Amino acid sequence: VIRPSSTTPHLTLFSQSRKPNNRSIMTSDSNMIKTSDLLVDILIEEGVQFVFGIPGEENLDFLDSLRKKQGDIKLILTRHEQAAAFMSATIGRLTGQPGVALTTLGPGATNLTTGAAFAFLGGFPCFFLTGQKPIKESKQANFQIINVVEMMKPLTKFTKSVASGNMLAATVRRAFASSVTEKPGPVHIELAEDVASELTSKRIFEKLTLRRPIAEQKAITRAVELLMAAQRPVVIVGAAANRQRAIAALRAFVAETGIYWTSTQMGKGVLDERAKGFLGCTALSDNDLVHGALNMSDLVIMIGHDESEKPPIIMLPGGTRKVLHISFTPAIVDNVYSPSAQVVGDVANAVWQIHEELRAKGKTWEHQPVFKRYKELADVVMERGKEDGSFPMNIVRVVSELRKALPEDAILSLDNGLYKVVIARLFKAYQPNTVLLDNALATMGAGVPNANACKILYPDRKVISVSGDGGFMMNEAELATCVQYDMNIVHVILNDSSFGMIKWKQGNAGFDYWGLDLKNPDFVALAESYGAHGHRVTSAEEFGPLLAKCLDSNGTHVIEVPFSYEWFSAELEETEKECYHIVEMVEKEFGTCLIDCKSHGHDDAAQTGAKATPPTASVKQTDIASAPAPAPVEKPSEAKHQKLVTSKKDYVVQKGSSLPFYLGGDPYKPNENLAVLNKYTGEEFCKVALADESHVDKAIEIAAGVGAKKMRELPAYVRQQILQNVVDEATRRRDEFGYYLAIEAGKPIKDARGEADRLIQTFKLAAEESTRIYGEYADLEIAPRATGYSSVTKRVPVGPVSLISPFNFPLNLAAHKVAPAIAAGCPFVLKPASKTPLGALLIGEILANDPNMPPEGFSILPCSREAGNLLTTDNRFKLMSFTGSPDVGYALKDKASKKPVVLELGGNAACIIDDLDVGLSQLVDEVVHGAFYQSGQSCISVQRLFVRDTIYEKFRDAFVSKVKTLKAGDPLDEDTFIGPVISEDDAKRVESWVQEAVEGGATLLCGGNRFDRVFVSPAVVENVPRTAKLYAEEVFGPAVCIEKYSDFKTAVAEVNNSRFGLQAGVYTNNFNYAHYAFDKIDAGGVCINSTPSVRIDSQAYGGVKDSGLGREGIKYAIEDYTEVKVMVMKNAGKI
Repeated sequence: VIRPSSTTPHLTLFSQSRKPNNRSIMTSDSNMIKTSDLLVDILIEEGVQFVFGIPGEENLDFLDSLRKKQGDIKLILTRHEQAAAFMSATIGRLTGQPGVALTTLGPGATNLTTGAAFAFLGGFPCFFLTGQKPIKESKQANFQIINVVEMMKPLTKFTKSVASGNMLAATVRRAFASSVTEKPGPVHIELAEDVASELTSKRIFEKLTLRRPIAEQKAITRAVELLMAAQRPVVIVGAAANRQRAIAALRAFVAETGIYWTSTQMGKGVLDERAKGFLGCTALSDNDLVHGALNMSDLVIMIGHDESEKPPIIMLPGGTRKVLHISFTPAIVDNVYSPSAQVVGDVANAVWQIHEELRAKGKTWEHQPVFKRYKELADVVMERGKEDGSFPMNIVRVVSELRKALPEDAILSLDNGLYKVVIARLFKAYQPNTVLLDNALATMGAGVPNANACKILYPDRKVISVSGDGGFMMNEAELATCVQYDMNIVHVILNDSSFGMIKWKQGNAGFDYWGLDLKNPDFVALAESYGAHGHRVTSAEEFGPLLAKCLDSNGTHVIEVPFSYEWFSAELEETEKECYHIVEMVEKEFGTCLIDCKSHGHDDAAQTGAKATPPTASVKQTDIASAPAPAPVEKPSEAKHQKLVTSKKDYVVQKGSSLPFYLGGDPYKPNENLAVLNKYTGEEFCKVALADESHVDKAIEIAAGVGAKKMRELPAYVRQQILQNVVDEATRRRDEFGYYLAIEAGKPIKDARGEADRLIQTFKLAAEESTRIYGEYADLEIAPRATGYSSVTKRVPVGPVSLISPFNFPLNLAAHKVAPAIAAGCPFVLKPASKTPLGALLIGEILANDPNMPPEGFSILPCSREAGNLLTTDNRFKLMSFTGSPDVGYALKDKASKKPVVLELGGNAACIIDDLDVGLSQLVDEVVHGAFYQSGQSCISVQRLFVRDTIYEKFRDAFVSKVKTLKAGDPLDEDTFIGPVISEDDAKRVESWVQEAVEGGATLLCGGNRFDRVFVSPAVVENVPRTAKLYAEEVFGPAVCIEKYSDFKTAVAEVNNSRFGLQAGVYTNNFNYAHYAFDKIDAGGVCINSTPSVRIDSQAYGGVKDSGLGREGIKYAIEDYTEVKVMVMKNAGKI
């Protein structure tokens, strides 16, 4: 933006028309000084170190005065005046002394207004200086002139235009005094250019020390009376308590009295939140976990409450809980805040006086078992999600990694968005002013400039900003400020490509999602264009190490983090119910009613004399330490499930949708013959077109003809672009893809999003490998007859391939067939499982909309087994790749005629546990996950478990105890671990296999019963007979066989006692045992110190015996999809 005030030619001419000497008048009168020089001297005496802003021609005298004192006061040029206002306010917030912002008149001054409102509501002292045209003589009429003083009146504590140099000193002193007087805030001075240049007296009025008035004794006495009568008092620390003296007094008060406490968003850090008495931050006004504790209190002590913040509690009339207001200013009583008493005066002194009187009376609350127990239970709940590996990242995991990476004195500056609430709740502040957030104006665009101000003030401390993509773009130009002033700073961008908080509220209010999505720039390239270092996170595991590296590196770093609110949004919906549940548990333990119903909104129950009853809910008992053991199965209500289903209004596929298949790259919908069921409810979710034999035949014709030619001729870089486009689109729609998987496969939503992440990784690997399909040169002179011969080989596509994918991983197992086919240049026809066709059709949708992808290169056809016979028998295909059961796979192989076949079949994977070196808890967690994730519907899930006899009982008991806590229920519920199996018939089969094993002499340790049609409770069965199907066959359900062994060789032999051989796991710290297992176990893969249930998408993956033929894994699959072609040369290069 080019402002006329600093660049327009006729303004420059006007400035030159003045006498040049007026700018630096020399005088022999030692008592006189230029007004702008006097202003700089006053600022220095006031302790001002920095002036932030963008000067205009009206500020040139002041600018020159700054130049002459640049050793005492520094000018920091910003790229926007709004940023200067934010930065000056942040200096005031951190130091208690006004920061200074400088702008010109007109547009420069108007750009200050958001920063002024930020400081005014937030209570941050700062001093704004704006220029103005000459007021004694002007030749430009009203050009750029607005009444800046009037504009600033509602946004500042003091504003004035200085009419002459003689008025400057008194006016500035008054402004600074006003700025720091409670409640602190912004002040404004307008200085015209002719006043700035005139001579004035050197007199500087003496700076007076400000002493805040103390509270009257009657108020102190009443406060002490309330405290002495209280059994369960709680302190809430507000924004106005964040004053240096008040901080010291408060820390001593809570430490010695033992009172439990909370903080508001802007009170964070006043007290160390690692302390045992910290109950949480009131990031929300009501219905959060912290409010459960507040509702059990009989006295709330509000210290430093500022009505500009969202209220930390909602008070309703008629309750018995008392509220004591302690602050610099009187309470503003309204319908949500009505204190019983107040102490008005200096907060530090008031807290000290109250503390002294309590100390004299010997009163403390050191033993508060009610709050201690509540905190124990609530803290466990607050830990959820912190290690979530989903991507885009769970916002809770982002916050967890931030806290791990930042030292105690690091400063975290936040922009505004829903993530601010998450950080306020979960990010513990250890020191004052180390978490800077705005809960007053709550403006966007402040995060980056505020962080910059922190770094300028504290160059040796770690400083980081966190902004949403929308807020970051509002002041992204301040990256140039970082680079210009050589800041070592990190700016994190949380990218969800939308105004996420408003979109979240839009959905919660029942509106259609509309008008809030963003098309963002490439943030890495944007950062680098400013001279900063740009980074983009591609997995949850990558963020923490990258953040730590950037914090320890020189320069300005920008980290883009794709993230999602989905998990947190669902978590918030359950929070009120969690709160009720924990309170009820505490009440039961202590045998008393602790809730004052009217104090938190349940006055209906209070009026009837009944105890307030929480809404029916699925309470997450399994997460709460020491709570009564819950039933292992809890099925959420149908209403809740429908809410989760209908909340995805912006997704392409909705309940009742009708989808086409893809024939020769084009969508066709000749019918709606295939119903896709919601595996949880059994209801129809959508319909899909079903291909018949003629469609399959046409697809083969297209693939073998034009498709083969076009795919073969695609340059490697174009194949890479096609694959990368799938990566980009799937990343953008990752949560949507996970949602469909949860619906069509019954896969718990966390696992479903994890599979979407794996699809992204698989296509990413394929994109990389597509440009690494190499040949080789060979010298063939192996005998006299071969003299002069050499050769060059290259790998070429085999031609059309037929692909058949299973139901259990509808996205990623389809990806493991489609991605290498595209990378190799092979046209393909894919038949997805009829029970779960959506994942493959999503891939088809992306390919169909990619202009680089030849439409003749692919078909994706859900079809009946009869129609799909051509995929096996037709010799126009040059290879068939099948994933499914052994019986079907080998039957297809027999029909495949001349074509090569890749079979990835089943298994009954075994795991040997020879020691507990990894730790019992971790080992149990890993094996439980490996056995029961996705309800055991994986060909490498742990089915047979062999445990060293010396540790058997210890492991078995811990393992069974953990299994009993697994939550079964709605796949869309974030806390569900056990979802439905794929069909009712399969649920019945698994149950019958468990019963057969028990009838044959095995011991059922837990689970094994079918319920709610398609659920099987996770079963652990001990000493299963070798002939039982549960041991000998692939169960493909939530059941594990467990037994002990005494000899390692015997255990390995028992692993091999199976017709399958896909993968096996071995936990051992014995190097020789590990190599013995690798050598002797007859399986395609042996996983050391891991369950067999691990598949890394780049690894060679496949089995032996009845577990298959060939290998998957992108690099290895490309070898199957290509063949070697050789060019033999004689005397090549010889002349």
